Amino acid sequence: MSNFQHIDAPAKLNLNLFIAGINTKGLHLLKSHVCFLELSDEIYIKYYFKDEFRQISKIESLLVNPIDNLISNAVKAFRLYTNWDQKFKVILDKKIPIGAGLGGGSADAAATLILLSNLYNNNKDVKQKITLASLSKIALSLGSDVPACLKSRDLILEGYGEKLTNTNIPNGYYFLLLNPNLNLSTKSVFDQYKNNSKYEFQGANLYFEDIQIYNSLTSSAMILAPAISLVLSNLKNTPNITAYGMTGSGSTCFGIFKKLNDINIFKDKFNKIVDKPFFIWEGKKRNYRFNRVTNSKVLENNF
Repeated sequence: MSNFQHIDAPAKLNLNLFIAGINTKGLHLLKSHVCFLELSDEIYIKYYFKDEFRQISKIESLLVNPIDNLISNAVKAFRLYTNWDQKFKVILDKKIPIGAGLGGGSADAAATLILLSNLYNNNKDVKQKITLASLSKIALSLGSDVPACLKSRDLILEGYGEKLTNTNIPNGYYFLLLNPNLNLSTKSVFDQYKNNSKYEFQGANLYFEDIQIYNSLTSSAMILAPAISLVLSNLKNTPNITAYGMTGSGSTCFGIFKKLNDINIFKDKFNKIVDKPFFIWEGKKRNYRFNRVTNSKVLENNF
């Protein structure tokens, strides 16, 4: 195979996140309505004589650790599960902020597993194809969000991420993302939650149609990143906003609007009151097909 294979790795948005308890292994049990956005990383892969990982972005805040990252971990886990000693060149075009509560690393891992399964199952030397159930087991071993990202569609996530139920989240809305360009690690937020769980965020009683907007981690994230409070207070006072909240473990907040013009009005006002640049994105949600791998010649001259 001389050409790269390509896949989108979409951002995950937690419309809510309820912490339901802790299991016997000390892992937090969650329940969350999840959708996926038009915002996505892009991953390219091809057979190679050695394992090589490259990144397209030159923006420092979008660069992942070239050795220890979820893409490389996905390759290792897939290789261990299948005993397939094939080497790959993998190229990441990162657009989802890191440590933002948007599941960018999990999305990259899931997309990499889809690419690898596509190569594996179409390899004439492979005797037994890998199933979606097996791929889901590998995904869960990489992180609680990876199985959901493997589906990349409207879901209800429960437990440690192992229980996923298809659902339908309303269409016809625009989503605004606001991130203070702050990398907030999931572990640090959960550690903060353990110390302050009795001080859960008591926000407005918000609904996105019949979906409650709530996040058990908001107060903990705000302690570590006070800018979250600033964003939420501005979203709260915005005319014509349907709902707003914080996604995942932060530091990204979101607003849901019916009209794109209302987002533009908000952005104009918001940019005048903040003293440093934010990552700001607006667009729609989308359900992605599992089999969305395409061939690509775009990178051949550069990589």
